[in-house]
Amino acid sequence: MELTELLGSSFDCACGKQHTVPTEEFIYGEDSFELIPRLINTYSTQKRCLIIADTRTYGVAGREIEGICETGGVRCDHLIVADAGGESPAVDDRTRDVLLQQTTDASLLIAVGSGVINDLTKWAAFLQNIPYIVVATAASMNGYGSANVAATIDGLKVLFHAAAPKAVIARPDIIIKAPYELSSAGLGDVLAKPVSSADWRLNNFLFEDYFCEFSIDLLKDLEPVYLKNPEKIRSHDPEGFKALFMALFYSSVAMTITGTSSPASGGEHLISHTLDMLAARDKCSHDLHGRQVGVSSIVMAALYERTLTIEQPQFLEPPPQVDESFWGGLTPIVEKEYQAKLPKMARAAAILSQPGNWEALKTTLSPHLLAARKLKGCLQQAGAAHRYSDLRYHNVPVEKDFFVAVVNHANQMRNRFTILDIAVLLGVMEEETEDLIKGWLS
Repeated sequence: MELTELLGSSFDCACGKQHTVPTEEFIYGEDSFELIPRLINTYSTQKRCLIIADTRTYGVAGREIEGICETGGVRCDHLIVADAGGESPAVDDRTRDVLLQQTTDASLLIAVGSGVINDLTKWAAFLQNIPYIVVATAASMNGYGSANVAATIDGLKVLFHAAAPKAVIARPDIIIKAPYELSSAGLGDVLAKPVSSADWRLNNFLFEDYFCEFSIDLLKDLEPVYLKNPEKIRSHDPEGFKALFMALFYSSVAMTITGTSSPASGGEHLISHTLDMLAARDKCSHDLHGRQVGVSSIVMAALYERTLTIEQPQFLEPPPQVDESFWGGLTPIVEKEYQAKLPKMARAAAILSQPGNWEALKTTLSPHLLAARKLKGCLQQAGAAHRYSDLRYHNVPVEKDFFVAVVNHANQMRNRFTILDIAVLLGVMEEETEDLIKGWLS
């Protein structure tokens, strides 16, 4: 099946489920904005649309789209989401409540922006039970076509299901001209796939969790364009950028059709979310999601390589509680997640201690993995973040000891089981984390 044939379709999959793609149109072209009035007429019966943007994305595309809509006879207002404390807007319950108060009269929402604006609009549209479309302003993340929202609620980074957009629109000149830091972040986000796929298959092997090979294979034809030729991203090559944006979009489709973020989110995302949570706790800034994910994917791939070299595993008891000295005021909410995970860790140790299971696991996971050197080389050649010091926290480069601590504790922040938990059970975590980070991220 061609990728474009998936849009708006339902089909039976070899995984045993019927998949449905709620996004009906994906438009990547120079005339894409001129098609927006038609989309509004298609998906909005009352023709009262509201553009949601921030101060930057409104100037990049929102004002032009508003003018095109007015020329096309469509009433279109705009809402600028304010920056928070001198930083970009945040996806949290406070901002959500502000949006809900100001979107009650709209019959369709138009998100103009990338990660934060997309998630906020998706969230508001879902709660208001109205459709939305998204106009991308950067190839910066893989959530454009997903039904998931990543938000901070009461200090905890959570992921929950909402509704996917009816259409995703992008104009190549805007995507290519976006700040390169955003584009390189998108590359980091999509390169998480080998690690997240392995983590998903790990859960399938240990706990018989649902797994879909079709969703993993969606990007096979697109991956070589940017993975083997990262200089195409660095040189702003139109073909490379289109492949990157399509990979990000169809990665989001994979999450939507499976009903889980697992096709694109594993242990590397837990590290990124931990950085986000600590920054919210400390009331300071953190780096872009995709940059954090890209760097974390390198060390997760290296952790897989190190862990799977073990011939005769000896499993240890994990810590009975989270580390309060690390989590501080976040301890109560993180403890709840961790206590729910402990039975999984005990079960995993019991299963992998049975004769033959460790070798079978290694054989099962190896097809999904990509060498850490390939991930690092791709990000390095693309001019993307590939060292811990490339990341910024509180507006200064991340220090090694801090990043080591983040990696050592990231498995505690969510009930999702990943290679981080296997490494804890094997004693690789704590003992070897610093060496891995020095060896791969310096």
